[in-house]
Amino acid sequence: MIQTRPTLSQMSKALDLSISTVSKSLSDSPEISISTKNKVREFARKCNYRPNSFAASLRRGYTKNIGLIIPSVLNPFYAKVLVGVEKYLDENGYKLITSISNESAEKEAKYLSVLGSGYVDGVIICVSKETEITNKYKHIDTLIGQGTPLVLFDRISDLKRCDSVRIDDYKASFEATEYLIVNKDCKKPIMVSLINQLQHGKLRAKGFTDALKKYNISTENSIIDATTIEELISKVKPVLQENNIDGIFGANDLALAQTMDIERNLNTIKIAYTGFCNNSKIAWNPALRIINQNAKKMGEEAAKLVIQRIKITNTTEFYTRTIRTEFV
Repeated sequence: MIQTRPTLSQMSKALDLSISTVSKSLSDSPEISISTKNKVREFARKCNYRPNSFAASLRRGYTKNIGLIIPSVLNPFYAKVLVGVEKYLDENGYKLITSISNESAEKEAKYLSVLGSGYVDGVIICVSKETEITNKYKHIDTLIGQGTPLVLFDRISDLKRCDSVRIDDYKASFEATEYLIVNKDCKKPIMVSLINQLQHGKLRAKGFTDALKKYNISTENSIIDATTIEELISKVKPVLQENNIDGIFGANDLALAQTMDIERNLNTIKIAYTGFCNNSKIAWNPALRIINQNAKKMGEEAAKLVIQRIKITNTTEFYTRTIRTEFV
């Protein structure tokens, strides 16, 4: 008896049958007699045989697997996107292979190389911060050039020949800022951001400043942006200590959470808050009005697009789906 998990070749030698006969027996082919099928299946059971799904997928020409690359699993937004992707894929007979780039272009390239080697039928990705800042997309272009369907979400670049899912960052930011001005009577709101170097961060900043301009509010020194939490804290604290800020728009939830934490420890005037927030720990704050990005819906739509692209690879038309945000 074979001691390790056997291959079809090993089983054929042990049973004195051809590899084809063993394979057809395991797949219940009508070409093989019942007695031979039973003989092969019993032997396979005793040897704990498991079919090589990767090899089988190569024979079929598809894997029924989809790859997902996200910058972080600790960010609640990406976790919710993952849930949406997995749910839709599961309902449609696909499995999910998830990788985390940790905002590293090198890791992102490594995972794309592996996934593009025949392990998946398509890839869904939110590009890493490093990739977007350096504007180096060769590793992604290579995957697209190999014919692997690709769907971008959240961070949208100028990449061609791929579909994408996003929100209207400008509109959501404009409306949230307008809420501070009109509904909360804010005369000196500021924006805090840890993503101002990214494209969607810039769109959010423009939405914020355009809303200020609409109501004739000065935009001078109205945006506090940083690349690290420590830098943000060092910039925000003295501004809040001046005690004349009455509204804060958070371009991302980490910047928003840090600012709220600083304000709680200072003797400041009442400040109204709004912004992008997927963190349930701060979302309960009654002073906070949240822009809900509908991350789960974004994940579902990305999964839907990648499956559609797998089935219509001969088209030259690509799509951008815009997910509607909610102000709650």
